[in-house]
Amino acid sequence: MRACALCLILLVLVGCSSIKTYDAKQRQALSQQQQLNIKQWKMQGRLLIKSDDVLTANIRWQHTEQHDVLKLSGALGMGAVQIELSEHGIVLHDAQDEKQTSQDIDAFIAQQIGFVVPITALRHWILGAYLQSAPVEQLDNGFLQLGWRIVYNEYVDTPVGVLPRRIKVTKDNIKLKLIVDRWEIE
Repeated sequence: MRACALCLILLVLVGCSSIKTYDAKQRQALSQQQQLNIKQWKMQGRLLIKSDDVLTANIRWQHTEQHDVLKLSGALGMGAVQIELSEHGIVLHDAQDEKQTSQDIDAFIAQQIGFVVPITALRHWILGAYLQSAPVEQLDNGFLQLGWRIVYNEYVDTPVGVLPRRIKVTKDNIKLKLIVDRWEIE
């Protein structure tokens, strides 16, 4: 009787775990369509970009259909940075509160940090979705698109379903790793 009670208590405690994660194989049941229906979201996490140098930052990303705001702290060796993206281009506010703008988002980011980071595609990739407008090759744990390999190593439950928690994006000698600590879906 004691053994049954102990097993029951252990099962209840395991069931109360606040963060449930999944590996790539467990996640395959979630469809692309579900993820594309997410119109507004916020995430907090950590970012590592490795090329010739290693750059790290804490990241807060807020996405709406019209606008993205990324706040990077400890950012890429530059201090606090805020990046605003819209259909009109990019606005970068640096640690000294100086403002720079460009209409070519990806080229501007490459100019700032010295190599290309596909930030426009990341808007979709971060949700586990690929761009509908570009060819894609499916992999067991992700896909290839625009010459980049996008790999999802871990997923987490959210109110709208399972979303990526650990993402790795690579191309040639560029490696981007993103760990999502918290999702907020609106």
